[in-house]
Parts: sequence; C-alpha cells; structure tokens
Amino acid sequence: MSTTFPFTFPRRWALSTGMKLIRWARRPATSAESRRQKTARRQEARLRAFRRDQLISEQRDRDLVRYLSQVRPFI
Repeated sequence: MSTTFPFTFPRRWALSTGMKLIRWARRPATSAESRRQKTARRQEARLRAFRRDQLISEQRDRDLVRYLSQVRPFI
C-alpha cells in the first residue's frame, strides 16, 4: 500500500472546498433591484399563504353552518 493513499481524499476535499469558496467569493454582487424583487416575492408569497388560510377557514365555517342546518332539525 502506498503512503500517499491516505492523504489523497483529504487533499482532494480541501482543494474542492477551496475552489467552492473562491467561486463563492467571486460571485457577482446582488443589486438593490434584485433584493427588492426577492423581498417583494417573499411578501407576495406570505400574502398568498395568508389568503389561502383565510379561504380555508371561511370554507370550513360555511361547511359547518351547512352541516348544522341540515342536522339540527333531527336533533
């Protein structure tokens, strides 16, 4: 067995990690416009989720009222 074998994997891992860090450091800077768009998309998603929750609760209430109106006469 060669003496270089145990060191091959850690060296390769360190080199690939270093290259990833270099690529990350050289990435293009985000513009203020893209940050605004990202914030706007996040807020729109939050509003959609809130609206969806509201619609679900309204539908649940409607279904409950309809169920009770059909069942109450038999109680």
